[in-house]
Amino acid sequence: MIVRLAGLALVLALWPALAAAAAPVDVQALVDAAPLGAVVTVPAGVHVGTVTIDHTIVLLGEPGATLDGEAVGSVLTIDAPDVEVGGLTITGGGRDQVGAPSGVLLTERADGTIVHDVAVRDSYIGVTVQRADDVTIERVSVLSEGIISGELHATGTTGEGVGDGQGPILLRGDGIWLFNTARSTVRDCVLDTVRDGIYVSFGHDQVLAGNQILNSRYAVHDMYARNITIDANTLTGNLSGIVMMYGGPATVTNNTITDSGSASTGFGAIVKDVGGATLRANVLADNRIGLDVDDAGRTVGAATLVDGNTIALNQVGVLLVPSADATFTGNAFIENTTQVVLNGTGQAQAIWASGEVGNYWSDYGGFDAHGDGTGDLPYTRSGRTGQLIASNPLLLALASGPAFRLLMAVEDRWAPTNPTVDDPYPLTVVPSPSMAAAQPAPRLPLWIPGSLMMVTGVVLLRGARRRKAPIRD
Repeated sequence: MIVRLAGLALVLALWPALAAAAAPVDVQALVDAAPLGAVVTVPAGVHVGTVTIDHTIVLLGEPGATLDGEAVGSVLTIDAPDVEVGGLTITGGGRDQVGAPSGVLLTERADGTIVHDVAVRDSYIGVTVQRADDVTIERVSVLSEGIISGELHATGTTGEGVGDGQGPILLRGDGIWLFNTARSTVRDCVLDTVRDGIYVSFGHDQVLAGNQILNSRYAVHDMYARNITIDANTLTGNLSGIVMMYGGPATVTNNTITDSGSASTGFGAIVKDVGGATLRANVLADNRIGLDVDDAGRTVGAATLVDGNTIALNQVGVLLVPSADATFTGNAFIENTTQVVLNGTGQAQAIWASGEVGNYWSDYGGFDAHGDGTGDLPYTRSGRTGQLIASNPLLLALASGPAFRLLMAVEDRWAPTNPTVDDPYPLTVVPSPSMAAAQPAPRLPLWIPGSLMMVTGVVLLRGARRRKAPIRD
C-alpha cells in the first residue's frame, strides 16, 4: 500500500508537466512569432492544423511531436529559403488528387531548405519540391495506404477501396516529387507503398542515394532530368525499379533492384531515349525483365554504357530494341531464363565488348585454354528461341528442360548469320557485384506436354530454314 501511495504521489507531482507536454499548441502562432533565424521547438503531442513557414527559421520537433492537417491540403508548407525542418511526424494531408496535397510542400521560394528525420503518414504525396533549388531531403520516411489511380491493372487490387471497403477510395501519390529542381539531394529515405517512390521531372544535377523503396509502382521515375545520379539505393518488390525516360546524362551505380515482377511492367531498369546513360555495378535480380534498353541515345545523341553489372535470375536478362546504341562490358549474365531478347525486327546494333573485355555468360559453352579469364570462342546467340519463350509465359516451363536446350543448340547453327548477341571476348570469371540475398522467382512446373515442345521446335526450325543462311565452320 505504501508503494502504491508513493507512486500515486509521484504521478500527481509530475502531472502538470506531463499535461503540458501532451497539450496541443498553435504551431502556426509559434512560427509567426519567431524572429528570423530562430529555432522553434514543437513539443510532444498531436498539434492540429496546417502550418506555413514564410521566413527563415529552424523548426524541430521533440520526440512524439506530430502535425495533423486533418485532410485539408498540404500539412506543412515551406515558402522561404534556408529553412530547416526535422524530428516531426506529419499526418492528415489531403487525400484528393486536386492540388497535389503533400505532407511537406516546398515552394519555389524554398531554396536551400533541409528536411530531415521526418515521417509522413496519411497524405496523398509525401514531400513535394516545386522549382526550389539546392534542397536536401534525408532520413524521411513515407508510408501510404491507398491504391494507384489509373494503374489498377498493375497493382493487383480491385479498386473497391481500402480497409473495410465501406469508405471512399484512397489514392496513392508519390513518396517524394522533385519538380524542376536543380542540385537537390534525396538521401537515406524509406518509401513504402506509394505511387512512384521518387519522381523526378525536369531539373538537373539531382542526387538520389542510399534510399530504400518498396511495394510501390515505379521505385524511381525520371522524366527529362539532366545530370541525375542514382546511387546505392535498394529497390525491392515494386512494379518496376528504375524508369528513366528522355533527358540525360544519367549515372546509375551500386543499386540493388529485385523482385520487379509485374506482368505489365516488371522492369528492373528501363532506359528509354536517355542520352548518355551509364549503368555500373548494379545488381538486377529476380525481375521479369532485368534491363530494357529502348532506343537509348538514338534520338538525343550519346550512347548507353552497361558496365560491370550483375543481371541474374530474371525471366529476361536484357530486352533490347534493334536500334539501341549501347555497349555491354564486364557484366555477368547469370541464369536468366532468357539472357537477351530482341524487341523488334532487324539486326541488333549493340556492342558486347569494350576493348578486349566482354561479359560473363552462365550458359557459355566454350573454354579458356590459356586460363586468362577470357573464353577462346565467342559467345554468339540468335535469341529467337528466347524471344518466343519470353513472349508466352506458358512456355517459360521449357526454359529449364532438355527440349529448350536442344532448341537453342539447333538455333545456334544459324545464329552467326544475324546474331542478337556476339560477344568476342566472353569472360569465364564473374567480374561484377554479388547478388546478396536475391532469390529466384518461382518457376512453373515442368508438366507441359511433349506435343507443345514439338510444335515449338517445328516453328523455330521452319523459321531457320526460311533464312537459308550458310553455316560457318
